[in-house]
Amino acid sequence: KNTIITFVGFGIGAINVMYMYPVFLGKEYLGLTNYILSAANILYPILSFGIQNTLIKFFNENNKTEEDLSRYFTYMLLLPLFVIIPFFCLFYYFYDNIALYESSKNTIVYDYVWEIPLIALFIGYFEIFYAWLRAHMKSVFGSFVKEVFVRVLVAISLFAVYFKWISLPEFIHSLVIIYGISLLVIIYYANKIKRIQLNKKLPKQTKQIFVFTIFIILSASVANMLLDIDKYMINQFLKIENIAFYSLAVYLAMVISVLQRAMHQITYPITAKLMS
Repeated sequence: KNTIITFVGFGIGAINVMYMYPVFLGKEYLGLTNYILSAANILYPILSFGIQNTLIKFFNENNKTEEDLSRYFTYMLLLPLFVIIPFFCLFYYFYDNIALYESSKNTIVYDYVWEIPLIALFIGYFEIFYAWLRAHMKSVFGSFVKEVFVRVLVAISLFAVYFKWISLPEFIHSLVIIYGISLLVIIYYANKIKRIQLNKKLPKQTKQIFVFTIFIILSASVANMLLDIDKYMINQFLKIENIAFYSLAVYLAMVISVLQRAMHQITYPITAKLMS
């Protein structure tokens, strides 16, 4: 099921990337779109504090009772706030400096830099709730939202641009709404599968969880960085339309990862359970 959903998602994505993006947006706004999403993908493992990996790793050791489970998941939800709150305070305070730096080569970027951490925040918490589902061996719906639902919403926004219902800048803003909607959908479904109960007490192995998270955030960040840092760097050195050309080629090459993406959603929680 995961494989089929991922293939369908890549099919919709191929229509978006290979036809609708270039024709409806043009090379400049296509480059801008890819820059924002790439920067958000680099940032989200840091904002989520790598919790999506930690959650699955320690899940089987902290779900002996409902009390243990509620303590554990509350800790998973609150731990990223130690990064998110100071990051957003600094981002707000130094916004002009950051935006000027990011738009030094391409001035179009300046008005949209604020969207990057918001999208990263939504993706980060999406991955945490998705990990919660995967830990319960319920990965299919999350795969559907991540691979299909988001791309369908993007396609709808692209048609809205084509029919002139929204402008090109409004399309870029709609990306924030799309990722916000996907987060709300996954929260609703996760709560439906297993009612989310918050707890004031800390879980067992609090120290081990924190130490593991410190290390996993480095590996998770590097893995994401390797996938998207190139598109982010193009904005610093070349005209932004070059990201559009480059992203199209990279998307075609990424099709080979479909099976790995589908397998990983279910093998990771199984492996974590067996190791535990």
